[in-house]
Amino acid sequence: MDKRQREGKIQMRKKRKKIKFIFLFSVLAIVAVLLIPLALKSENLRGIKDKVEEAFNGGQFKDSYNAKSLIMTDLSNDEDFIYKCPEEQQLPASLAKLYVIEYASTFVELEDVIWANPEALALTKEGSSVANIEAKKYSIHNLFAAMLVPSGNDASYVLADYCGGILFPEAKTSNERINGFMKNLNTYMQNQGYKDTVLYDPSGFDTGARTTVVDLKAVVKKLLENQWFREIVSQTSYTATLPDGVTQTWKNTNTFLDPSSEYYNENVIGVKTGSLSDDYNLVVLYKMHGKEFLICSLGSQSNSSRYDDVNYILKTINESGYLKGN
Repeated sequence: MDKRQREGKIQMRKKRKKIKFIFLFSVLAIVAVLLIPLALKSENLRGIKDKVEEAFNGGQFKDSYNAKSLIMTDLSNDEDFIYKCPEEQQLPASLAKLYVIEYASTFVELEDVIWANPEALALTKEGSSVANIEAKKYSIHNLFAAMLVPSGNDASYVLADYCGGILFPEAKTSNERINGFMKNLNTYMQNQGYKDTVLYDPSGFDTGARTTVVDLKAVVKKLLENQWFREIVSQTSYTATLPDGVTQTWKNTNTFLDPSSEYYNENVIGVKTGSLSDDYNLVVLYKMHGKEFLICSLGSQSNSSRYDDVNYILKTINESGYLKGN
């Protein structure tokens, strides 16, 4: 074998090694792309395997999880199937109302009728969401619906003012009553195990507040034990009958419930939206495979991306053999 032939064989071996290296690097890169977006429990590695096979078999895999934190729980067994930064604190925005309602429901009754204090209504920030609450009588049930469906900040201040008056009858102003209520709410949340949540405004219109998807999951699970809560959050629009017999109708901010929306999904049966600054949040209750799944998503980049994020989760639920048979 002459010198030219030997050099040719050496070059061929180098070329083959280079091809193998490029192939292995490409495989590792693809796997990394699939695994980085989510942390999945070890018993759910089947889902990862399916996605890897899907990518190699020519199927499309689209990483649409741009939310900062999320968690998806199979409520039939309380298993967290998908999660991303679940204990990282994020801005709750209007999802703060869920904690306010859960706490208030421990010492007020749905049928209680209260007067919407004009002083409390005046605390509603300009440009924030409202339910057009007026200085008149409302039931607690009315106010809960006004907070959950159109995400009325005005209803939140009225409720907190009333509850603060019960807790601190000596308080003379709405600010004093609401601040007292919020102080007790934060203590209550710590006692209930919502350890990474702190709130300063009953409406959630506050950039200093923080929560996690783990705490949101816990408070929503508790609220879902109430049929009244399920009925309110599942409706496209909600018509409340006020104590004076007048009706008031609110449209739900959850686009998944809107039949005219491109995001409409008949299997979504609640729960609530929240947005403030550049953070767009969404909590969804989804019914599939004869079970209920709770998805909590915090910190998407836009209104549409929060629905795209959760839509991808819903697609995963629909197509998952593991979830169907679990």
